[in-house]
Amino acid sequence: MKIKVNYDFTQQELVGKDDIFEFAEGTNLGELLRLVDARIVEKGRNKGIDTAYKTTLANNQLNGCVVFINSSAPENMLEQLLHDGDTVEFVYGFCGG
Repeated sequence: MKIKVNYDFTQQELVGKDDIFEFAEGTNLGELLRLVDARIVEKGRNKGIDTAYKTTLANNQLNGCVVFINSSAPENMLEQLLHDGDTVEFVYGFCGG
């Protein structure tokens, strides 16, 4: 199955605007996020960019971002099963003054 990932602007300097990943049926969101993070970390290492606040997971929990599947927040988060044609998007929340 094919899953489209739209990256947040914080990630785009490393991995671009979007990607298409291919997985076997039965893949869950956690598996996708671990693959995305590995790609972000590798690109960051190659470009000399700190990826601490660009990955999606920290200690197997979301790392300051909100994840949407087909424009909706998943209920079972990391266990949420993905389906062919799903679009996954990341939004990082920032606050400041």
